[in-house]
Amino acid sequence: MRDKKKTVLTGSLKALAAGGMVSLSFFSLIALKTTQAATATLPLVARLINAIDVTVATSLDFGTLAMAPERAGRARIDPSLNRLILDGNNSLSLAGGAPKVGRLLIRGATLPVAISIEDTAVQLTNGITNITVNNFNFVSANGGPKVTITPQVGSQTFTIPVGATLITKAGQPSGTYTGTTRVFANFQ
Repeated sequence: MRDKKKTVLTGSLKALAAGGMVSLSFFSLIALKTTQAATATLPLVARLINAIDVTVATSLDFGTLAMAPERAGRARIDPSLNRLILDGNNSLSLAGGAPKVGRLLIRGATLPVAISIEDTAVQLTNGITNITVNNFNFVSANGGPKVTITPQVGSQTFTIPVGATLITKAGQPSGTYTGTTRVFANFQ
């Protein structure tokens, strides 16, 4: 009888083990089904355009100015009028040359462009002493040193006028004064 019990018991254990295996497999499938990750496809897009090209079409030129040596003076180039405007105290007068607004040529701009001047004041030098140029303005006398331009549809090239104010000191030595500043143009 003992052998029969052992066989029955062994058969029961096998049935229980097989049932447990089926249960574990079933629960494993459920667990796999609920832990599977969802997927999606991410579209990637890149739009390439040419960089902006900035060149100087015309230098900002105050012409040749005669100074009253005992007085400081101011001369301003108005970018919208393209002309020299002298202060009212007779400290400076136009003695020659052709004062000109500076002109920047912007190429490759299909989107709005922010244009700015690096320095708020620039020291021009004759190799011995200096004079100050400040109050830079784009487009108009009150345009300021930063401007955003939206190009016309179909146009990728345009010019921007630049004006500024030249300031002399009393007793300013004669000479040709030169200097530079950088201009930045960036897509907005």
